[in-house]
Amino acid sequence: MCPAAILGDRASGKTTFLGALYSTMVAYSTRHEEEFRFFAPPESITLMKNIYEMMMTGSFPDATVKDEVNKVQFTLGFKTLIGKIYSGSDSGLLRAWKGIRFAAYDVSGEDVQEYITSGVASSPIIKQLLESYVVVILVDCGRMTLDEKSPNFRRMLHYDGEIAKLIVNFVTYKIQEFDRQMAARRMPRRLRVFPAIVLTKADQLQSQTLHQLGLPVEVPNRRSADERRKFCEDLLRTFLPQTLSQLRGARVEQGAPSFDDAAYFTSYIKTVTADGGMALPGPARIAIQAATAGSSAQMDYSADEYFAFIEHFRRIADHVSDYEGRDANSVLMS
Repeated sequence: MCPAAILGDRASGKTTFLGALYSTMVAYSTRHEEEFRFFAPPESITLMKNIYEMMMTGSFPDATVKDEVNKVQFTLGFKTLIGKIYSGSDSGLLRAWKGIRFAAYDVSGEDVQEYITSGVASSPIIKQLLESYVVVILVDCGRMTLDEKSPNFRRMLHYDGEIAKLIVNFVTYKIQEFDRQMAARRMPRRLRVFPAIVLTKADQLQSQTLHQLGLPVEVPNRRSADERRKFCEDLLRTFLPQTLSQLRGARVEQGAPSFDDAAYFTSYIKTVTADGGMALPGPARIAIQAATAGSSAQMDYSADEYFAFIEHFRRIADHVSDYEGRDANSVLMS
């Protein structure tokens, strides 16, 4: 089971992201029932379902629900190719289920803050974070501003520093774990870490800010992979420079993990507007697309990005299975 962590600041859209992801996992498992499954403890399923149902009424999750998000855990299970069995001139494919186990964390939570300050992983939550091989970082586009006097500018600066510190401590932990295994004569391999960046509230990117940065007014689509990566990294270079530096910087110490190039995804939830596209007075309401002959009612959100998110982790599951060889031949769920 490959552990993974989802990191987000308060009000960064983490709860909404999980609600939209739950909706996508249900749809994806229907389309690919022979290749994909997802599982969660009863309390996590209940919470994610409640978030989704609240969103389907047109309401964004309330503060009561948001306070429970740090308890969410779920597993994506993929049927993966893990090797070949040769018998004379014939060959067959050995397939098994490989799971990626996610847990959500609030970066401004007490456990994380204590660890950043002390460097001591006293909490089981932090222990699970440090043992992750997949790190998903949520970045709130609604706070991206070049106005240095803005509270959003200062909050993004603070968030950048906290995430960068977490990555430094994360790498240090991996090096220490490598050393412990070497001392036990286990001859560990160098670890490989898979970072992913989710730009939440991507529809709130200000065209004026993008113009000042010399960037397109919209995130390039996935067909323009190089342009998309450049766009996302230019944003991070401006708003999360310390984090980007830690993700891209190579550590030379023995046992330091290697970081794959980050994968980028965008998340947005469209809201109900008046004629002319103006926001309606009062709290924002989620736009719900009416049911059609071929589909049920659903939120108007960046569904393709969420499908791409799941497919990305299918590729990681294939890689981890190949890396682990026959040790990966365990069934996730029956």
